[in-house]
Amino acid sequence: MTIRTTTRARLALTSAVLLVGAVTTACGGSGGGAPADASKDEFCKAQSSLFTDLDLDFSDPDAKLPSEKEMADAMHSWAEKMEEVGTPENISDEARDGFEETVKAAQDISEDDLKSPDLNALENDMSEDAQKKVEAFTTYVNDTCGSMFGDLDVPEMP
Repeated sequence: MTIRTTTRARLALTSAVLLVGAVTTACGGSGGGAPADASKDEFCKAQSSLFTDLDLDFSDPDAKLPSEKEMADAMHSWAEKMEEVGTPENISDEARDGFEETVKAAQDISEDDLKSPDLNALENDMSEDAQKKVEAFTTYVNDTCGSMFGDLDVPEMP
């Protein structure tokens, strides 16, 4: 396995932790106070800031990976940006609920959470309602901003 693949897998895992772990940390997170009138550009810039803040170079297979602490710190910063920017007006209520849960999860995530999360267990613990909210937010982000991985070939997680 190359470092490039490891970086992609780790980022996919991190994203999954944010999106899937949101529902296990709190329902109705603190994103409820976030504005609901962000422009599409502001929202998408804030949404992608997690990866830009980590300053990853996907073209360099020898690039240093961020530590779990650096990733947790980046997620905390991302959550602050997302809560400050909020969502565009056209987001559905269900996707907005998914946003709120995701922001809360990012605020609460720790270095230890990123060391070896069991994504299957997180998914199994999600209620059907929570799964729909997170899926709605993920779909909204992808439809509005495009995939956070751009055209990268992200490996499937086991």
